[in-house]
Amino acid sequence: MSIERIRQEIDANGSAQAIVILDRDHVAASPGTTRTEVHIDNEGRITRRAPSVDEGRIAALQPHFAGSAPVHFPFLGIVHGVIDHQGLERLANHDATHKIFRAPELSMIRPVASVDADTPSPGPTWGLQRLNAEAVWKRGYTGRNIVVAHLDSGVDSRHPALHAALEEWAIFGPDGKPVETEGPYSDYDDHGTHTAGTLVGRAAQEAPVVGMAPDAELIDARVVGGGDTIVRVLAGMDWALGRGARVVNMSVGFPGFRPSFEAVIKQLRKQHMLPVCAIGNDGPDNSRSPGNYPTVLSVGAIDSADTVADFSSSCAPGGEATGPMLCAPGVKVLSAKPGGGYRESDGSSMSTPHVAGLAALLFSAKPDATIDEVEQAIVKSCTRPAGADPARIGAGVPDGVAALDALL
Repeated sequence: MSIERIRQEIDANGSAQAIVILDRDHVAASPGTTRTEVHIDNEGRITRRAPSVDEGRIAALQPHFAGSAPVHFPFLGIVHGVIDHQGLERLANHDATHKIFRAPELSMIRPVASVDADTPSPGPTWGLQRLNAEAVWKRGYTGRNIVVAHLDSGVDSRHPALHAALEEWAIFGPDGKPVETEGPYSDYDDHGTHTAGTLVGRAAQEAPVVGMAPDAELIDARVVGGGDTIVRVLAGMDWALGRGARVVNMSVGFPGFRPSFEAVIKQLRKQHMLPVCAIGNDGPDNSRSPGNYPTVLSVGAIDSADTVADFSSSCAPGGEATGPMLCAPGVKVLSAKPGGGYRESDGSSMSTPHVAGLAALLFSAKPDATIDEVEQAIVKSCTRPAGADPARIGAGVPDGVAALDALL
């Protein structure tokens, strides 16, 4: 188990946030109930039922945590809480523990530049054109019936591009519990409204067309802003699994490479949810986890000339970290901003929803496709511009029609 980092944290601060991946056999309520049940219907809708657990066995772990009660996330099969040295030793040797590691300090991957667009031109953005989205729509695939999860800073639910797209939302507090809200859903920042617009934005009359998957169903979890991002991200992941998301768009990460958190990402893939993650905005030979894991579809940023942006992260050769797997439009990307207007922004956060939206289009074309099939089709569709460095651009830039043909 990777517990040395937890010990160091406890030595320094007296306690540490930890993630315990449960041994599902130990906490199962009855034999044969240790896996999430997954069903995909003919229209592409997915339902999941969390494994049946013995709540008494989960509750028995509580005395080993310090402070407030730990939070159990049933779909992920993990428990998050604060521990001290005594709790660490007891949990590390407990029958219910499969793995324990220090919870990383996740934060939003912020744009490197942003400017309001006062008079944006109508029609598809350059990013949608570059990925050939319109041609996919004309073949009848617009993301219909596909639920896409968006873990970010929230969404302006009144925005014309988003109000009809937003099917469900949740705000998670620092304790990982949902916060009750009244009235319109809002964006803690302006980041989430922009990325959600690129992901699923609906066309409005005489307005820009900004959304890759204009008929996909958006479920949004506000997981950044307000502290304790890690437990909120875990809550958002678990919530999205329970609500039938097939794709999750994430623009959060922590600098460098932390392999332990990949165990959580693997739980998403096991339950047929494709994680699409920003690689970061820290330039060459720098990247962020989970965007630098081989188990995510990691996305870097290009400009309209197919040149990798200087800020776009990429992993140093020879290390454990990987990515980007590919690049997508991430410079001067026009999308929604809170209050009803539009804004151009630069960042790998802007690239990521282009690719997550493309994945939703492909799932609507082939509802029974696996996440591996969709991911491979997207990568196979990529072309690498002449002279481009594979370490910076990955497989290259995807094309919607080529990805569709590779899948069908």
